Amino acid sequence: MGDIGSFRETILAERVVAEGRKFKILEREIEVAPGRVVTWEVLDKGGDSVAMVAVDGIGDVYLVEEYFGATNERSLCLPKGKVDPGETPEVAAIRELREEIGYSGNAQLLSKMSVSPGYLTQYTTIFLVTGLREDAIVGDEVQHLQTAKMPLDTAVDRCLRGEISEARTVAGLLLAAAHLRTSISSV
Repeated sequence: MGDIGSFRETILAERVVAEGRKFKILEREIEVAPGRVVTWEVLDKGGDSVAMVAVDGIGDVYLVEEYFGATNERSLCLPKGKVDPGETPEVAAIRELREEIGYSGNAQLLSKMSVSPGYLTQYTTIFLVTGLREDAIVGDEVQHLQTAKMPLDTAVDRCLRGEISEARTVAGLLLAAAHLRTSISSV
């Protein structure tokens, strides 16, 4: 790889080339090297999202099984959702948790990550939520979500075996397990 020094890629122009109900396809003209401009298509979902690793007092994690139309499968994943305008990621995390599994709790930031930065503008902030208490509200889910509860170690093992494969879920479960082990060992 060549040394590009202090050069930083720059978006020179952007236009919407297609728009659906849930996202826009943008075409960006990006200067990727001094004097070199490329056209890059990106998907804009209209905001960021949150995902929550909800762990109860005995070490069980709450997941949801939901249908994903793009891959035509039902998968176990973390409760998650979109950050609404005016919300902080932490407020969105607790709201979504209340909507999807009927609990609230104490949220602690684990990571802010890009899932597919080559084409998706969205970031997902992942929280560890402990101190769970029943606190359900009605959400806006359009498909059936089935709650699943299992020991965190079992969920991690299922990730390692490829049985849980949604990227944010795998990352969140592994981060939470590492965080909780570190917290316990430092006591």
